Amino acid sequence: MVDGMKMLDVGLWNDPNGVPVLLNNDRLTFGALVDTNTGAILNPIRKAFDRGLIFRLVPRRTGEGQRVETKGSLHKFGNYGEHNADQFTATDLLLTLDQLVTLYGIDPFNSKINTIEFGVNVELPFPVAQLLDNLICYKNKPFRCDTGSKTPYHECRFQRFTVKLYDKGKQRGLDGNLLRVEVKVAKMVYFDKTGVRLNTLADLLTVTNYRPLGALLMDTFNRILFDDPTIKPDALTAREREIYRDGCNPRFWQIPDNLTTTQANTHNQRLLRTERRYRALLDKHRRGENRPAQTAALIAQTWEQLTTVPDHLLTRIDERRAAWQHLTKHGILPEENQAERVEVNKRNPPKTDPPQIPNSCNGAVINPPSTCHELTGLVIPDCGNLSPSTCHELTNIETPDLSRINPLYSGLQPDTVNTPTTTQPDPVICPVTGVLIEKPRPGQRFVSATMLRNDDDLMLMLDSQHRQYAKGSKEDPYSQAAHNARNKITNPPNTLRRRVLRAINGAGGGQLPLFPPAQMLILSDSERQTLNYWKGTPYELPI
Repeated sequence: MVDGMKMLDVGLWNDPNGVPVLLNNDRLTFGALVDTNTGAILNPIRKAFDRGLIFRLVPRRTGEGQRVETKGSLHKFGNYGEHNADQFTATDLLLTLDQLVTLYGIDPFNSKINTIEFGVNVELPFPVAQLLDNLICYKNKPFRCDTGSKTPYHECRFQRFTVKLYDKGKQRGLDGNLLRVEVKVAKMVYFDKTGVRLNTLADLLTVTNYRPLGALLMDTFNRILFDDPTIKPDALTAREREIYRDGCNPRFWQIPDNLTTTQANTHNQRLLRTERRYRALLDKHRRGENRPAQTAALIAQTWEQLTTVPDHLLTRIDERRAAWQHLTKHGILPEENQAERVEVNKRNPPKTDPPQIPNSCNGAVINPPSTCHELTGLVIPDCGNLSPSTCHELTNIETPDLSRINPLYSGLQPDTVNTPTTTQPDPVICPVTGVLIEKPRPGQRFVSATMLRNDDDLMLMLDSQHRQYAKGSKEDPYSQAAHNARNKITNPPNTLRRRVLRAINGAGGGQLPLFPPAQMLILSDSERQTLNYWKGTPYELPI
């Protein structure tokens, strides 16, 4: 179902600033990077870790307090920070969100989601590698294999989202063929015109979102192009061999960047016809099972089981949402909901006694410390020796980066001071954002994409102010935001200069005008001031 998420400005109950609530939370210990010699804070951003979630306190650029940033895996949080290798149902999601509200005082109705991952863990009746090794492309873009990690990730990255497939069983050291299929949404405009209304944390419990989310996941997987190693090229005709050879080549499906819009559309239509022929050829000459189709059926079945919401669960969701809306302070629920709160607390033992994963399963929804996590409840046909009741013991559990009680982590300043040998450029203030650029490049006047990658607060501000440039751009979000900042200053003089040039060049029908251009044009004082932008440059107009 849903897994990783990121919120850049978390809302907390009865505390717009949010910092005192988290600082006083006994589950969180915030560390800061300090100089051990002087005690000076080297980095104002403070971090805390708990059950697979990272909390950051980031000073606002306006100087008015701090914003709370949270990111991590909801699935892993629901499993006490241990793993996300089992099934995460709608019931699990409800209990997980309820713990976020009651343990940390998070206001789910005012906590906007900035990135989200949704997908499924699917138990296959064949080795996962037999599917991943035959990946070709998605939407004409080849898959990239991240070989830097112990478990290679196969991903296809776009501006707004990323498609990811990998062997979850291998990652967690499990016995079984567990495939992870997920879509990581980097920009929430991905959901526009999809029927998904997902804005805040509370929207994760909007049941009407589950079906279109599943449809998006299925459509994404079905559009992936796979090879089939059972195809024998020698048994094909000359034309079929050509289609198969082109179809298996990831580079064949790429659309060149130097094409015009018309040429790109024509090329895309040609590729669509080739794709239909390639898929038909695989169906005709395949020897054995259609493994992509088997996987697609299991994805649909798993998603349906995870997101099924019976009437009693729908009633519980409505009750919890109503309880959250009536919270008056952190960790306090109305009296009529105290019984359920006690039950939730029983499922959430103190962090000083972390849960262990034993060797037997009992199928609990949110697994208490005395139970194991059964990976799937699916009855998969033709699984060989695998049984739905098979218990997968989790091994090789990764150690968290920092413990909850880890003290402040420190950094040392160098003992010697390096004297610069070259003169550094003078600082520049960006005229759009007012941000100080300490070491600008020659001629740099505006914030850059690199600066935005290291400043989420500034990125949020620019992204909320400028969205018109995003459509159709091949730039990443940070380059777009930096481009928008430049356009805010340069577009007005550019547009006015072009308009004046058209008036001058068109005045004499290609001949020299009778009167000087300054006498022919009527410009307001503000327009003349705008044109002063080009004064002293090769683009200055003679008016």
